[in-house]
Amino acid sequence: MPAVLVAVGAVCLLLSVGLCFLNTHEGNRAEGVQFFMHSYLTNYMYCLSFGLGALFFVLVQFLCRAGWSASVRRLAEIMASTLPLMAILFLPIIVMVLMTNSVSLYEWNTDKPEGLIAAKKGFLNGPFFAVRSLVYFLVFIGSAYFVYSNSRRQDESGDAKITLKIQAFSGPLIMLYALAISFASFDWVMSIDADWYSTIFGVIIFAGSMLAFFSLLAISCMLLQRNGKLVKYVTVENYHDIAKFMFGFVMFWAYVSFSQYLLYWYGDIPEETIWYQIRINTDNGWPYIAVILLFCHFVIPFLGLLSRHVRRHRTGLFFWACWLLIAHWIDLSFLILPNAGPVESMFLVGHLLGFIGMVSIFLAMLLLKSINVPLVAVRDPRVPEALSYHNIIV
Repeated sequence: MPAVLVAVGAVCLLLSVGLCFLNTHEGNRAEGVQFFMHSYLTNYMYCLSFGLGALFFVLVQFLCRAGWSASVRRLAEIMASTLPLMAILFLPIIVMVLMTNSVSLYEWNTDKPEGLIAAKKGFLNGPFFAVRSLVYFLVFIGSAYFVYSNSRRQDESGDAKITLKIQAFSGPLIMLYALAISFASFDWVMSIDADWYSTIFGVIIFAGSMLAFFSLLAISCMLLQRNGKLVKYVTVENYHDIAKFMFGFVMFWAYVSFSQYLLYWYGDIPEETIWYQIRINTDNGWPYIAVILLFCHFVIPFLGLLSRHVRRHRTGLFFWACWLLIAHWIDLSFLILPNAGPVESMFLVGHLLGFIGMVSIFLAMLLLKSINVPLVAVRDPRVPEALSYHNIIV
C-alpha cells in the first residue's frame, strides 16, 4: 500500500508540473516555475502542519501530565515522526533558493534587491535562509525523535521514570518549538511577500496546524477502529476531548486572523495593507476565497461543533474533521497562492493534483512509520487513567 501511494504521489506531482507550465502565457518558463513552486509550497506546508501540530500536542501532554490522551498519544508520536521525511521534501525549495537567482517563489532571492527588500538582504538571502531552515528542522526532528524513541523504549522496559524524563524536557522543548515554528512561518511563507510583515503570522500557522492535527487524529482513530484496532483504547470520551480541541482552535484561528486584519485595517499604512490588497483584488477571484474562509473555516464549523451531542457523535465528528481539513488547505492556498499571479483553471487543476500527490506521499510515510509499532503506549503509567476517565457535565 505505501508503494502504491508513493507511485500515485509521484505521478500526480509530475502532472502538476506539466499543467502549471501549460498555464503560462506564450510558453513563459519562469511563469511556469512560479506557479508550480507556489503550489508545491502550499501543499508541502499542508502536510508538514500535521507533524508540527502532533509534536506540540505530544509535548504539551507530557508537560501537563495529561492522562486522558495517553491512549491516543502514540498516534500523534507517529505523525510527528514523519518530520524527517518532510525535511527531505523541503529540499526542492532549498535547491531553488541556493542554486538559482530566481524570484519565482521568494522575491528577495535576487542579487539586485530594491526598496525595502534591499534593507532586509542581510537576513533574507539564500545561504542564511538554508542555515535557518536547517536549525528549524533540527529542533522539530530532534524533539520528535527524543519523545518517540523514549516512548518506544518504555514499551519494552515499562520503566515509569521514562515518562518523568520526557516530562522534564518538554518545557524547554516547547520553548524551542515556539521559536522555530514562528521563524519558520516568517521565512517559508511570510517572506514570499518580503515587503510585508506580521508578528502574529507564526501564530496563525500554528493555529491552522493544530486544527489540522486534531482533525486528522479524529479521522485516524475512527478508521483504525473500523478495522478492529484501538477498539478498547479510544472511547467516546477521547473523541469528545479531541472535538473540544477542534472547536477551540476553530475559534482561536478566527481570533488571530481577525486580530491581524483589524490592526492593519485600523492603521491603514500602505506597506502594511499591500498583502490584503493583493487578496481583495476582484480581478483574480481571491475575495471570494476570503468569504469562503470566513464561513467554511469559522462560522459553519463553529456552529457545527458547538453541540456536545455532535462532539460525542462519531459520524458527525468525522464529517466536521473532513470539512476542516479541506478548509485548512483552502486557508494555506489563500496565504500563499495569490503571490503567484492571476490563477486560471489549468493551474487550479495542477494545484489540486499537487495536493493529491503530496498527501499521498505523506500517507505513505505515515503507514511506513506505523508498521510493526504498537498503536498505543501500553506500558505508559497513565494509560489506565485514559481508559477510566469521563468528561464532567457542567
